[in-house]
Amino acid sequence: MICLRNNTVSLRFISQFKLQRSDCIPKITPRKLKDPKACAIRDKGLVLGVYYNDNVKNESAILTASAQKYDSQCNGKLWKQLKLAPIPKLGENRIFYDLDSRFAYVAVAGLGTECFSFNSLEQLDESKEAIRIAAGSGTKALHGLKPAAIHVESFGNAEAAAEGANLAIWQFQEYKNIINQNLIPMTKIVLHDDCDVDGWNIGQIKAESQNLARYLQEMPANYLNPTSFAKIAVDLLCELDINVEVKTKGWAANHEMGGFVAIGRSSVQPPLYVEISYYGTSELTRPVVLIGKGVTFDSGSLDLKPTKDLRFMKGDMAGAACVLAITRAASMLKLPINIRGILPLCELMPNGKSPKFGDLVNSANGKSILIRLPSREGRLLIADCLVYARNYWPKFIVDIGTMSKELLHTLGGAACGCYTNSEELFCYLQSASSQTGDRIWRMPLWKFYEDRICDTNSADVANTARFKYGDSPNCAAFLKQFVCDSNWIHLDTYNIAFSKGRDFPYLGRGMTGRPTRTVIEFLYQLLADAKV
Repeated sequence: MICLRNNTVSLRFISQFKLQRSDCIPKITPRKLKDPKACAIRDKGLVLGVYYNDNVKNESAILTASAQKYDSQCNGKLWKQLKLAPIPKLGENRIFYDLDSRFAYVAVAGLGTECFSFNSLEQLDESKEAIRIAAGSGTKALHGLKPAAIHVESFGNAEAAAEGANLAIWQFQEYKNIINQNLIPMTKIVLHDDCDVDGWNIGQIKAESQNLARYLQEMPANYLNPTSFAKIAVDLLCELDINVEVKTKGWAANHEMGGFVAIGRSSVQPPLYVEISYYGTSELTRPVVLIGKGVTFDSGSLDLKPTKDLRFMKGDMAGAACVLAITRAASMLKLPINIRGILPLCELMPNGKSPKFGDLVNSANGKSILIRLPSREGRLLIADCLVYARNYWPKFIVDIGTMSKELLHTLGGAACGCYTNSEELFCYLQSASSQTGDRIWRMPLWKFYEDRICDTNSADVANTARFKYGDSPNCAAFLKQFVCDSNWIHLDTYNIAFSKGRDFPYLGRGMTGRPTRTVIEFLYQLLADAKV
């Protein structure tokens, strides 16, 4: 085991996530730009909302309460200008200038119909999702004008508005020249005309946590290797009194983590096994164990991936990024829960020590594993972690990782695949996902798939089946062999880790950081019902 507590990482993005500790929910400090031109005082912007009801002939457009209040303050100029062109629908916006002396720009974002509510068929709170879309649309439109601050109304739910606004303006600019004119500075987002400050702060923390996961996913693999990832974890978590332990390949070998050791040998970058511990309640309380796949670059090894897929393989550590961000958010929100995060960090590269087709490795639970495909490495890492997690007598285990490409062809970007042996946990997670808009979809955890991965004469189980199709449930069936009697959720996030910008208007194109907010909300709901 090595200690990295006193080490620092010379990466600019770390400063964005430094905190001032206080008794209340802390605010996240935006990055300070060094360019004096970028730091100059700029005008303020305002985001308001309008409903548009397609089926209503008279008064089809209705301003929100905050927009009506602002319209009366500027003597009706807003409504007069708004009626001159088509009313913006959901996801659309219009910008007006110099309506009053307080705000240089006012964006009116469409919220769709007033009748949005919880849709049981869609498993989605459509009202909250419309708020995220509207807040994101208006904030993003004003962000391009580089205002000093953007004031955003709550649209009836301050938490959802904060999420949409903060997610929408995020951009990965860490390695751009700081004085480059194309670099858009961070803009302060402020709640307008609403007293729900707590809800707004919670929404900001959730959004910033997802943005942290997006940052890590977007970082180039030559900057984010297992060692630098571990240093980032130390820098971001130790200041919040979250314990971080970094363990080496030798430690893993002593604990019979055959899969982790075999994958770690494939790269010149040493693999590291990182454990993070957050204690929000008594240390005697059983923890929730979160496991995140942390392959900082996945080449496929000797089963080399095609070029079109290799472009995105820097984000194969999405699961580890989510677990780090979730644990950090739990500390910032002061959740009364104990969390043990496990991050197996490594690279998978083709070299003379790479795992080969037909290799056998052993796990700590005594089972031998046949490596049918070296490119199915993530499940080997998670399997070792599932066995090790038994040492903590967890209340339940959640593992997150980009496992199977086939979900792209089945679920697209709509939802991640969810496999679980607990009906109760699934109900809570499904409810949480319907509130965040980042949905899950339950997939089968049947003996049918177990038979497939156990169909081998040379080992107890294989890391994939003989058949081409069904790889995602095959992976879940494989991991189930290492769970024992714990309540367990497996989230296959391959299909949602990257977005082309069409799935969620407030996320845009690039790495998504999903399902960070859903797991945070999941923990919230369990705590509300005293289930953890």
